[in-house]
Amino acid sequence: MSAALETLIARSLSTVEEKTWAPDREVTLGELRIVDMIHEGKPTCRLCGQIVNQTDQFGLCSKTTDAHKVARGVVVPARKAGRR
Repeated sequence: MSAALETLIARSLSTVEEKTWAPDREVTLGELRIVDMIHEGKPTCRLCGQIVNQTDQFGLCSKTTDAHKVARGVVVPARKAGRR
């Protein structure tokens, strides 16, 4: 690197102030209120309770777990035992 570039980088690093982070309960609660307003009126999965944009015809989210498959009426085969 050129000497001028190194000088600029060193100067810019020395002017950056490190701010210590401290939790602010009011800010956090304000953000959570915004999230709640966004999710207001959206459907929830009747099996797992997740808030989703839309549910399928069974009232479920798009997860493909065995429990969700069973709730949709899909036959889930028993799992085979592993090899030793």
